[in-house]
Amino acid sequence: MIRYQDEHEWPLQLAVISIAGGVLLWEMLRAFRFKNMLPTAYKVTTAQEFPVLFDAIAEVTENLKLSPIHKVYICPDATAAVFIQPYLRNLFFEPKRELVIGLGFLTQMDDEEIRAILYHEFGHYVQQEMKSSISVYVIGQFSRSFVAVKEAEKQGVWRMQIRLQLLLFTYFSMWTCNCINKAYARLAKQMEYDADDVAVNYVGVAVLQKALLHAACVRYNYEVVRWGLQQLQAQNIQVDEPYIALSLVGNYSRPMRRLLSEEVVRRVERLGMLNDSSCIGTKSIQQQAFRMFKRKAGVAQLCPARQFAEWLREGFDIYTRQRLLETSVLLEIHLDRKKHKMPYVDGFYKLLLDGKEIGAGNFIKGYTLKRKTSPGKHTLTTYAPSGLISTPLEFEVEKDGTYRIEMDYKLYVKNGYYNVYGEKCVRLDR
Repeated sequence: MIRYQDEHEWPLQLAVISIAGGVLLWEMLRAFRFKNMLPTAYKVTTAQEFPVLFDAIAEVTENLKLSPIHKVYICPDATAAVFIQPYLRNLFFEPKRELVIGLGFLTQMDDEEIRAILYHEFGHYVQQEMKSSISVYVIGQFSRSFVAVKEAEKQGVWRMQIRLQLLLFTYFSMWTCNCINKAYARLAKQMEYDADDVAVNYVGVAVLQKALLHAACVRYNYEVVRWGLQQLQAQNIQVDEPYIALSLVGNYSRPMRRLLSEEVVRRVERLGMLNDSSCIGTKSIQQQAFRMFKRKAGVAQLCPARQFAEWLREGFDIYTRQRLLETSVLLEIHLDRKKHKMPYVDGFYKLLLDGKEIGAGNFIKGYTLKRKTSPGKHTLTTYAPSGLISTPLEFEVEKDGTYRIEMDYKLYVKNGYYNVYGEKCVRLDR
């Protein structure tokens, strides 16, 4: 088209737009080959290594009439999830399910609680809504890969045209991803409740309530233990049996309600009055799980688990105060609706507090984001794949205060991008 444009009276701009379209098409094809990179801490385990766990998984999948699990991963954390890799084929064929479950759960919970967790996680995949959410999930991965278009390094008209293409493409891609996220968010909450109902049908209300609360407590205790391990690691000291220490910590640690996940508390209360049954089931999975832990080599000193757990009694108060302090400041981040006449299209971008995403912004609709943070100095920035820059806002807040940050933006038409920034930060509770 460029070579014969004079002969066919095709404008150069049309040629540039066509080539930009070709670049975007290539990015679409690349996006459909997207694959999640699993954390390095995920280690594949087999039925030969962990037969009791695989027996429980086989029981759950058979009762729910699901195909066998593809892979099972063990990780150090207090977590559990059944997931699928977002391949294009999953839009048309039944996906291969993979399970990750942490030693934090396996070493602390009895067999009935582990089964309740498995029924909940696999229960997502017997719901009718999951058929839609799988498509949303796969397309969401496609969208995130699709926005990874790189800017051309050419000068002159090429650079200007590519910039304008990328600016328009940013609006399209961020709007698409926002719609996908909203669709999935509407599904997610109800799907958690539905998966709880599936688990109740097989293990009963009392067991599921016990498993949910125990899992929430284990997560909190695991974070405290990990914090304590980090203090010792700085001195090249390692606890000989950290999961034994976690069990000992669980004997005296009962985290207050406000430190637990609000969603977990709602799920427990939704199931009815809490049955205060303290019966303990068999622990065959737990016994094998303890043998899965491998101590790191090359550590100068070892600290016994019991000694560490006793030392952590005092550390608990320090950690709890630190956690409460981290959420003692309320931030309101605000942008007025249609603050300027421009732009005429929705433009979405991410807001980052100290480099961590805290929500999404919109030029036309505006927003008020409420987030809790710690006292001290912080930095607020924004981010989008292209067509947007950010001037960081550095501000300082005090304990137990409520602050409001007013956002603003400016369009640079010549360069084809927006600058989004925090204009000011003021305290509201004085």
